[in-house]
Parts: sequence; structure tokens; C-alpha cells
Amino acid sequence: MKKLIRLLFYFNLALFFYGAYLQYVAHNPAYAKVMGSGVLFLVFVLLPLFLWYRYKDKKIEDFQFKKPEKKD
Repeated sequence: MKKLIRLLFYFNLALFFYGAYLQYVAHNPAYAKVMGSGVLFLVFVLLPLFLWYRYKDKKIEDFQFKKPEKKD
């Protein structure tokens, strides 16, 4: 899973760099679609996969703030 996430991250970086190339070197107006698809891929595919992979075996109670109990 770690290798898959790393591969998808490199693919996402390639999308961003290709979009920057289209914008600044080739002056192609399609750069917006390439960079936008990179952002959508990052937010809706890569980020949930990463979060699921990192926190799948953790207890959620360890990451929550707890109110201190009042002493009478």
C-alpha cells in the first residue's frame, strides 16, 4: 500500500509539473484542466488513501481532546 501511495503521489507531481510546463513554456490554455485534475486527484483519491493507510490500526480516542473531570 505504501508503494501504491508513493506511486500515486509521483503521478500527481507529474501532473502539476506538466501543467506548469503547458502554462509557462507551451502557452497552452489546457494547463488549467491538467492542474485542476491534479488537484481533484489529490483531494479525492490520494488524501483519503493516505489517511486510511496511516490511521487504520489506531484508536480514535487517542487523538481526541477530553474534558477534564470536575472534582466536587
